[in-house]
Amino acid sequence: MDLLGAFLFPKRCAICDGILKVGQEELCHACQRIPREVGEDCCAYCGKPVAEEECCEDCRDSRRSFEYGRSALWYDAAMRQSMSRFKYHGRQEYAAYYGAVLARKYGEWIRDVAPQALIPVPLHRRRYQKRGYNQAELIARELGKRCDVPVDGEYLFRKRDTTPQKELSRWERQRNLQNAFYVGNVSGELCKYERCVIIIDDIYTTGSTVESCSHVLRANGTDKIYFLCVCTGLGY
Repeated sequence: MDLLGAFLFPKRCAICDGILKVGQEELCHACQRIPREVGEDCCAYCGKPVAEEECCEDCRDSRRSFEYGRSALWYDAAMRQSMSRFKYHGRQEYAAYYGAVLARKYGEWIRDVAPQALIPVPLHRRRYQKRGYNQAELIARELGKRCDVPVDGEYLFRKRDTTPQKELSRWERQRNLQNAFYVGNVSGELCKYERCVIIIDDIYTTGSTVESCSHVLRANGTDKIYFLCVCTGLGY
């Protein structure tokens, strides 16, 4: 960004939304320690923090179409506000921070998995037109740039403008996303050799969205499906 652009559109901290000073990247100094990273004690399938169990209640009670996945940060009060500004108030620049966090925490794992593409969870076209961007695709492109993995945002599509998941119960979330996604004919033909992918999304709660996407991808020939999300919640 040139000097005029930096003056008119200054970078903002992805946590407090304050204007970043020269030399500060993604977060201001005061917010460096606020995001809480997910630790090693987590569900073997979805990566949600657990105490002693091998897997969380959601994964224990549900059949998964994906291999497993992980999230980088707790979806606490600070990240809830950050994500809200990112998704609903035009703070697209936050994607640089989210992608950097995922790359730092899981870059080596991504190289080991060796995906042929990152697949962002799609938005319905009506919601995309209203928002102007797909937040999952912005995150995926930042992560792909840092880890040298292509992003395919034209492979998976959302056929129904579903009710926002945050407004629903666990059972309602699962029903809400039934038959919500599909693989486009042209994209499916072009990408039929993509046998290993990582689904990218912003927030993981019960896993209904990732599971619905994974089910469609597996039905269309993808053998290995993983996922990465920026944040994980408790899933209730």
